[in-house]
Amino acid sequence: MKKYYEEKRIRPDVLTAAVYCSIIILMLYEVVAIRIYGEKGAGYSAGSLAIFFAFYCSFVLAVQKAVWVMVRVRARKSQYKNAEENMKKTLKIFAFTGVLVTVVFTFIGINFSDLLLGSNRGSFQFLISTFSVLFLCVQGVIRGYLQGVGYTKPIVVSDVLMAVAAFLVGTLFSAIMYGYGLKVNTLFHVEEFSAVYGSTGMTLGLFVASIVGLVHTSVSFYVRRNELEEIGKRSAPRYVDSKNDVMSGLRPILFMYASPGIALLVDQVFYMIHHRTVGSKADPIYNYGIYAGRTIPIVITFSLLCCLPFLIEWNRIRARFERDEPENAGEKLSRFVKHFIEITVPVALFIFTLASSVDTLVYWKGNDFSVELLRAASCLIILVPFAIFFSWILFHAGKSILIVFGLGITWLVHIAMLFVCASVGNIGLYGVLIPVIVSFLVYDILSLIVFKKMLKADYALLVNFAKTLVAAAVAGFVVFLIDMVLVKNIGEILSLVVCTPVFYVIYIAIMVMIGSIDERELRSIPFGKYFKALPVFIKTDEA
Repeated sequence: MKKYYEEKRIRPDVLTAAVYCSIIILMLYEVVAIRIYGEKGAGYSAGSLAIFFAFYCSFVLAVQKAVWVMVRVRARKSQYKNAEENMKKTLKIFAFTGVLVTVVFTFIGINFSDLLLGSNRGSFQFLISTFSVLFLCVQGVIRGYLQGVGYTKPIVVSDVLMAVAAFLVGTLFSAIMYGYGLKVNTLFHVEEFSAVYGSTGMTLGLFVASIVGLVHTSVSFYVRRNELEEIGKRSAPRYVDSKNDVMSGLRPILFMYASPGIALLVDQVFYMIHHRTVGSKADPIYNYGIYAGRTIPIVITFSLLCCLPFLIEWNRIRARFERDEPENAGEKLSRFVKHFIEITVPVALFIFTLASSVDTLVYWKGNDFSVELLRAASCLIILVPFAIFFSWILFHAGKSILIVFGLGITWLVHIAMLFVCASVGNIGLYGVLIPVIVSFLVYDILSLIVFKKMLKADYALLVNFAKTLVAAAVAGFVVFLIDMVLVKNIGEILSLVVCTPVFYVIYIAIMVMIGSIDERELRSIPFGKYFKALPVFIKTDEA
């Protein structure tokens, strides 16, 4: 039986929340950075950020999961020596892989950055992100081993520490280097160097964060070495079941974890090549900086914020899977889908309605094109959280092959849509955004079908979505009118402060009145007790 050696083992939902909160901090870091060096700088660093996130998700998060599963299986049989030996072998494999990946991407960054990223002025940022692999490549192995034997606190601390280090150090570097870049602008009578230097400081923050993560992870392992040796002494003989199955377990989840970062990079490369092919006169670096630096951070932040309140419920559904209770799991899944719709749809419509005010609040100054993109991308705040949940639950249910199948189809659709949009003509960044939306929609639909067949879940999807959409649309229309009046008098920020509670009150009231939220659900909703009279009033009226 597996024994945990940490006094208070951290709950699985807290571990997941730590990762999501860390990503949110990194998105806020990108928001602060673009305030410093502007959209042009965001365009220069977009490819570098995509590479870093792909490496971080692959070498740290995905490898951690695979090693954790291996150690957990061995720990249940008291085969700690086997787990330790497999960990050491895996450590060597990924140390070598990290060096190899660094060499390959360094070659690409030096020779092809102008073709792939639209400018050779983003090559240095690309190289900085590439060299971070040297410090990321072994972290997942060590973290997975620690988590597998029961040490969960270092995992949470490491995620948050890396994000905070990137935020603080990167903001400082970005501000200093942007100021130096302004002097270079004056010297050479060019306006772009400040953006280049500022974005370089931003990627240096991520590089420092990768070093901080490695140092913390290594120290966490070192200070527990005596306890780990004690665990090894109680191990079964090493020759029993000595197969290292980390790589076989890693392949499907690596595809899942790496896909978002790779997709961002593929989209940028496709956009830059297509822009050059059609001969558009627009500035591709500036425009892509708006998409990558202003639209994507808001979408990711709100998507993850929508996920955070439901992490405990996710683990309850997972528990039903592990206990082989498909009927209970299907019932809980159906209830969860309803609740998830009730939070993602209004958030998406709120962002759509008040996109101008949100954009101004977040970035201090508005941008018409950014507002248009944010409105178009707001539907992703519905699609992305569902995709995250479906991937999470499929992995924990041991259905990795279904993840690979769903992602494979999604990638085919994504690439096909990129070419379809390119064939339409020069539609700019919408030629990137539309394939992203369609891809997430396809993945969510496939996942819903899979769970419906597996668990015979009855989502009542159309009814729940229609009711929520009506309530959110009415609330959105009201605050849209209010915002039109207030923006001219008190500005976007104060208008948003007024419109947010108004939207919430109207939305909840309508949901209660149409019977989508009952009295039991009101107990878990902020200020829900003030809406309890509505159902009673309606029932009395109907009687």
